[in-house]
Amino acid sequence: MKILKAVELGGLSLILTGVIILFEYNNWPAGSSLSGIALGFSLPAFWKSLQDITDTTNWKTSQRKLKRGDFIKNDTLVRISFAYLYRIKVGNKYLLVKNERGTEKYQPVGGVYKLAGNEKIELKNRYQVKDDDKISIDESSRDDYRLRIENKYLRKFMKRFDRRANRESIDNLSREFKEELIDKNIVNWNRISYRYCGRHITELHWGEHFQCYELLLADIIELLPTPEQENDLRNLMGLPSESYRFATAEEIISLGIDTNSGDLRETIADHTTKIIQENEGKLIKNKGVGKIYSVTI
Repeated sequence: MKILKAVELGGLSLILTGVIILFEYNNWPAGSSLSGIALGFSLPAFWKSLQDITDTTNWKTSQRKLKRGDFIKNDTLVRISFAYLYRIKVGNKYLLVKNERGTEKYQPVGGVYKLAGNEKIELKNRYQVKDDDKISIDESSRDDYRLRIENKYLRKFMKRFDRRANRESIDNLSREFKEELIDKNIVNWNRISYRYCGRHITELHWGEHFQCYELLLADIIELLPTPEQENDLRNLMGLPSESYRFATAEEIISLGIDTNSGDLRETIADHTTKIIQENEGKLIKNKGVGKIYSVTI
């Protein structure tokens, strides 16, 4: 569709250019002027259509629209939060753990990617990244992939994240699993396998919670439990705990609100919907989707 639009506008601009030349050759100034006015509209539209072809993802399209609408400028700060989330499903229920940063809501196992080595220095030198000032920084969050970056650097930053960044990577995402399940004695495993399902990434948008422009990314991975591990998970269902809960897709979509009992509190975090199987078709199928990884914890 984008290519067809560019071809049509390009063809129209060429035709108008030819008409102008024809009118000038035959000394018809009125026709030349009218054609020139039309060309003044078609050429900018043609240039925009060429730009649109390079916007291969929704977030790039939204960024372009915001820039054209003068809602954002090159130096507008964008908050980014890049994470990975586990889909841990047994039967028709998903294992969720309680958020410990104040919300008290249940959410998927997982968290923000970690920077490694001198990557943060590299990002500061290349793109002048700044710490996220919306969430307090402590020892556990110091190297989180929660940052602020000027809009003009965002595309190069994204390209580096996928190609060259020194960071926690898809082939070993055991850290959060260990911290949230093993270290808390919820399970006692020394090896896990998981499948990369794809990527959820928002449009560039104004975030109501933090009152700034945001781009949020989450890689979704699905735990592939052994028969013994699946049995452990089934046993957990019968053990009541404040640290975790099992929820159906319907409960996750409703954010835990129970209209039948009259309990209208949201007890499940809204980003949890990203992991349910019903939404896998909406994920971006980038490189490595479907690959299975096994890691020792």
